[in-house]
Amino acid sequence: MSAAPALAAMRSRVTLERPVDTPDDTGALTRVWTAVADVWAQITPVRGAENFAAGAQETSILHEATIRWRPDVVAPMRFRFGSRALYIRAAVDPDARRRTLVCRCEEFVA
Repeated sequence: MSAAPALAAMRSRVTLERPVDTPDDTGALTRVWTAVADVWAQITPVRGAENFAAGAQETSILHEATIRWRPDVVAPMRFRFGSRALYIRAAVDPDARRRTLVCRCEEFVA
C-alpha cells in the first residue's frame, strides 16, 4: 500500500451503506442497503478480471477506496459511487494511527 494521500486527494463523495437482511413472507431473506454516512474518498482502480459464471461473462474491478478513519467500516458494507456499487472486502488502517482507512473494494460489471 502506498503512503496516505493528502486530504485534497479525497475528492469523490461516496455513500457508505450497510446491508440489512429481513425475512419476507416465504422465509427467504431480502437484502436492503441502508445509508450510514456520506464520506469523501479517493477511489483508485487497482486491476480488473473477467469471469464466466452460469454461462455469462462477468467483469470485476478491484479498487482501493481511501477515506478518513472510521471505526465502523467492515465487510460486507459497500460504497455507493454514483450508480456504481463498490463492495468492501477488507478495511485496513495502513499506519495504525487512525488517520486514514484503506478499503479494498470489488465492483461487478455485467
